[in-house]
Amino acid sequence: MGNGRFMASLCCFSLRKPTVAPQILYLRLGTDTQDGLFDELYQDIRARIASLASTQEATSMASAQSLLSTQSFMAVLVADSGTSVKKHNALQIQLASYAAVGGTVIFCCLFASFIRPPDMGKLWKNFNMPWGSGDYHRSTFYLSQKMKNVFGSQRAKHLPSEYSMKALHLANVPVDSRVYVPLEQSRTESRVFPPAAVDNSQTPAAFHKYGSGWLGYIGDVNNEDGSQALLMAMLSR
Repeated sequence: MGNGRFMASLCCFSLRKPTVAPQILYLRLGTDTQDGLFDELYQDIRARIASLASTQEATSMASAQSLLSTQSFMAVLVADSGTSVKKHNALQIQLASYAAVGGTVIFCCLFASFIRPPDMGKLWKNFNMPWGSGDYHRSTFYLSQKMKNVFGSQRAKHLPSEYSMKALHLANVPVDSRVYVPLEQSRTESRVFPPAAVDNSQTPAAFHKYGSGWLGYIGDVNNEDGSQALLMAMLSR
């Protein structure tokens, strides 16, 4: 699973069990440009999430660390790339500890649109994960049959069996953690460039058992309906 180096620090970190209505925390530490786009593009999925749980937002590392230390959340959504920069290294480590003791951390929304490849590699190192930045293209992807065991048959029924998305892929993700995958015959889909073979070892979406919690990634950059369904399934896990 790859998070052993966090175990020593967990004596000082406990996942508080909810005593009130479930809460979800958005981390929005990105630029003003990312803030504007998030408000414009993700109103629909935010409304769906609000029907599932109450929400809070953190727009600085100080507020994020304070909320994670003092309140209980059913999940943390890293909604833009701000969390990934070097100055937020301590927050990344705190998120890894939160997930390891039973939390769910999902990198989604604008994260894949603005993350820089060097920051991506450093981020996953703080989670002690081998994941890396992969290719960026559109193709049609297919739901891995292994995910039915992860989400359960009822939740899996709400996920599209296949859909097209333009995504920043992840490399080095174990097969069991790849949510959507290409097929051998899959090709890139572009209005500019001719179809080309895709790397079948990469995935546009991952959901990984991380200690007692979960680590999720949705690389779709266009907020496709299928990606919204996937995020809701991750939150309902």
